Amino acid sequence: MRLSLLLAALGLVCASPAASAQSTPFTSVRIVNGLARPVYVTSPPGDTERLFVVEQDQADIHIIDLNTNTLLGTKFLDLTGKVNSSGNERGLLGLAFHPDYADNGKFYVNYTATGGGATRIEQFKVSANPNLADASSGTTVIQISQPQSNHNGGELFFGPDGNLWIPTGDGGNGNDTGSGHAAGGNAQSGATLLGKLLRINVDALPYTIPADNPHKGSGSVMDEIWAFGLRNPFRAGFDPATGDLWIGDVGQNAREELDFVSAEDIAAVHADTLDPINFGWRCMEGYMCTGLSGCSCNGPDLTLPIDAYTHAQGFSIMGGQMYRGDAIPDLGGTYIYADHYTNMVLALREEAGAAVAGYPLAIQSDLAPGGGLNLSSIAGFGYDGAGEMYMCDLNGGEVFKIVPEGPFLGAGSALTGAAGEPVHFGTGGVAAGLAGAFHLRNAAASATCGLFVSAALGSAPFKGGVLKTIPLIDVFILSTDANGELDISWTDTGGFPAGTTLVTQYGIQDGGAVKGVALSNALVTTW
Repeated sequence: MRLSLLLAALGLVCASPAASAQSTPFTSVRIVNGLARPVYVTSPPGDTERLFVVEQDQADIHIIDLNTNTLLGTKFLDLTGKVNSSGNERGLLGLAFHPDYADNGKFYVNYTATGGGATRIEQFKVSANPNLADASSGTTVIQISQPQSNHNGGELFFGPDGNLWIPTGDGGNGNDTGSGHAAGGNAQSGATLLGKLLRINVDALPYTIPADNPHKGSGSVMDEIWAFGLRNPFRAGFDPATGDLWIGDVGQNAREELDFVSAEDIAAVHADTLDPINFGWRCMEGYMCTGLSGCSCNGPDLTLPIDAYTHAQGFSIMGGQMYRGDAIPDLGGTYIYADHYTNMVLALREEAGAAVAGYPLAIQSDLAPGGGLNLSSIAGFGYDGAGEMYMCDLNGGEVFKIVPEGPFLGAGSALTGAAGEPVHFGTGGVAAGLAGAFHLRNAAASATCGLFVSAALGSAPFKGGVLKTIPLIDVFILSTDANGELDISWTDTGGFPAGTTLVTQYGIQDGGAVKGVALSNALVTTW
């Protein structure tokens, strides 16, 4: 099919970005299944080809090939012999890649260790094979005894500061009491790392304490502690665009809470112009005073949640991620989180440390994947290297991707230019009479580009990247505007029969690219 036929079939015209802007509905699609209790997904920084999946009970890490949405045949890492997976909350729980992973090959896991079930953070390195970890390279970073089998936390993540942040549970039991719990609770005791948010530097081992940790050298509080007052913070992380901190903390008998600390407040804590953070447990549960002995509530030294909901709505909050991808522009700046037991998925927008009026919104119906599939028992959210978001269905053994609703599906394979990775996405419709558009963002300004067109998704090396529009049908020569953007809009005239697939990908002349050419991701459009 020559491109002239494509133009005739669709009535394509170039348009300014403002002229083609429109709302983008979203949904989810399953990309893999057959996993054993997947709890988390993530990618190494900048890796748009692979997504790493953590299996809780099997204590494995698998790799999803994002070009084909299939699991690689060999596990990246098998930790079966090191992990205690007994009970519902133990196992392999978290994974974080070092910010300099491309150079040093270091990554970190959070698991409950064999024997007593202590929380162990361990560093590993990748082998010469990028799809296989060096299992013999493991080095314990930190180990924390757990008095009970529950409330292990499980998250770990690197901050914008390059340090490793580790939220920990209070040690288990109810109300932060019992054997192994300090008087007044572990979460409020400076003598234990349980029930806290920890911050350490792991560039070299043994780890060191950042100089601006708020309690360093106090003598009464352990140096690793950055914040007090957490119960079971299973999922947490930073907004990659702003540096704001979000923590989902699982509640006791009454409320689930979502905690928030702005980047400005984090900086103020480090500058010692703001008191250290205390999220309030075991004296506060959400906005509510627990009334437990020795507690004073609602004090000015407590950081109350940005959102909390009662057990009439859910029983186990799963902290999520801030959407910062490019495929769904209208979703940008929206924090997405869930309740593990009720399958509720919420969207929240923040302004000045509070939820914007009208939020949070329940969006589980928007994300329903259809086709007889169900999105349930969400245990974790994560990003790929392009910043797109995924969800783990624990009991279903599935991973879902949040995508624009409609006929457009991104297919990876961007090649970085001077402005980063160019992003290609579509909006609107492709049925007869519907208006739609192809978009290009984050490309070089005022640059000549080619819109490569194919009828099938393929793969061929191209200028150090991967061209997905193989076999190639045609190339349409265009130019980006002064902002590095391009839009092609259409009103579909019904020229393509139902089921037709069109694959498009941009190649952009870019003096800042390694070989002078940047590539967008490919986009698969189905009629």
